[in-house]
Amino acid sequence: MISGSAVTKDTKKAMELNTVEGAFAVAADNLAAPYLGLFALALGATPSQIGMLTAFPNFMGNILQIPSALLAERLKDKRQLIIAGGILNRSSWILMAFLPFLFAHERRVSIVILLATFRIMAANLGVPAWTALQATLIPKSIRGKYYANRNMVLNTCAVLATLLANFLLRLEFPTSYRVLFLLTTILGLLSVYLFSKIVFDQTPPKAKTASTDSYVEKIRAFTKEIGSQKDFSSYVVSAIVWSFGIQMASPLFVVYFVEDLGGPAGHWALFAAVNLASMVLIQRYWGRLADFFGQKSVMMVSGLGIITLPLWWVFSPNTWFPFIIHIVNGVFWGGYNLAAFNLLLEVTPDQDRSVYVGVYNTMMGVATAVGPLVGGFAAEVVGLRPIFVASAVVRALALYLFYRNVTDTSGRRMRARDLVPGQRGRRSLPGA
Repeated sequence: MISGSAVTKDTKKAMELNTVEGAFAVAADNLAAPYLGLFALALGATPSQIGMLTAFPNFMGNILQIPSALLAERLKDKRQLIIAGGILNRSSWILMAFLPFLFAHERRVSIVILLATFRIMAANLGVPAWTALQATLIPKSIRGKYYANRNMVLNTCAVLATLLANFLLRLEFPTSYRVLFLLTTILGLLSVYLFSKIVFDQTPPKAKTASTDSYVEKIRAFTKEIGSQKDFSSYVVSAIVWSFGIQMASPLFVVYFVEDLGGPAGHWALFAAVNLASMVLIQRYWGRLADFFGQKSVMMVSGLGIITLPLWWVFSPNTWFPFIIHIVNGVFWGGYNLAAFNLLLEVTPDQDRSVYVGVYNTMMGVATAVGPLVGGFAAEVVGLRPIFVASAVVRALALYLFYRNVTDTSGRRMRARDLVPGQRGRRSLPGA
């Protein structure tokens, strides 16, 4: 997967296990999570409730990330938080399969929202620690290549899981979802077990020091420290606007497909498979570009494509056109997600990285909570298509802020012809 000369034997083994664990985790996620909105629709959810199904979990899940990040910095083994959160997260799908049906019909969607919120809170408990551990495990010089290869494996497993989900969704409701949620639990718990076996070279825990400063003074001091990290603070601001623009429309695409275009719910699993397949095929392409031209260049190019995606839905003429949308979606998001994660590792300082990641994710939690609420409630007033257009405008604003304010550290300028594989080789792009 990665050249043996770049890493030690033990590190290479840990990196390989890191990929295997991720494969189980992603397979588990793609068996159930993409269809939670469909599950809620089958229980009678409205567009505003679909918005809440995204908003509440995102907000509550991310609001706890700063406390969990502070705790992670004081733990000798950061894996403890990740494992505890993973067990709670994966086990919650069993409750999702049966608990809503113990309540009256009009309360079932509310129970699903509560369970989804608990699941994301548990899952996000270890995110700052996990991100910090990834930075210590993967050398910066090969992150683009490693995560591109890792994502190929993960997305391949996600495609297989999605195809299985498409088959299982043909079963009678609610048996179909109960089988999905049970399999998700099993695969998810296996991923937690595998993660517990990965050996990380962890930084020493941060000692608790005596201080006469008040809590407010400590917050002010840390806020000032964040302000001194210009690229980090600029990245956070642009990402807040970006996430808001994404989330005000994305949860509503499935509603538009089922209720406006009249598409069958089972096709949504096929769309997810097409989306993931295109991500698999494009990962190495984006990974090589990221290692050579830097993360910002890849995010700019792929981001321009992502801006247009809501407009594709606006002009979708029939129920098969979303297949094309999801192919394009996978190509652009495959590059953006890869580069965005690597850039986050670059703009966060080694010291207190978990805390910085916690701050970042908390801010994203606010944006991804407000976005679906605004989009969901506004859609009930003005309809879905105006929300899609507004989403494209907000995405464009966010990408402009990112372009203007975040530093490009690569020192290499990407040109249009560099996107063509045959042309890239002339500039000595590694592996091209």
